[in-house]
Amino acid sequence: MLMMLRREILQWQIDIGHCWHTNESDDVTLPESFKCAENTIQSLIDTIYPGIGLLRHPEDHYFSEHTILSSHNDDVDDLNHAILNCFPSDLQVFQSADSIEDNEGHGEEGILMYPVEYLNSINCSGLPLAKLALKVGCPIMVL
Repeated sequence: MLMMLRREILQWQIDIGHCWHTNESDDVTLPESFKCAENTIQSLIDTIYPGIGLLRHPEDHYFSEHTILSSHNDDVDDLNHAILNCFPSDLQVFQSADSIEDNEGHGEEGILMYPVEYLNSINCSGLPLAKLALKVGCPIMVL
């Protein structure tokens, strides 16, 4: 079933490249098998990750075969949070270290040019999160 769906998706992508599956306004028509039951985040999660809340420890290859792509960090964070809530285990939260050593040797706290709360609120590509929430069985991507 999964291989058949993959072939269908690949063929559909090739067809879109040839301008098929579009109407006179160039609107793309999705096959019914590509659509979620409802237009909600939870329906998307249930469609892409079926039974994720029932799996105590998903197999290693589970997440390599089930992927949601998003182009905005805020959307990725919202999706990650919603998917993490589906896992059955207890949430563990890890905080970043909030102290620095400045070049004038003021010790562990140093003189901060910006409040810690502001620094912890920054969420951009290339910087680690100030707070990392994990559950047993959730995937971690280490770069």
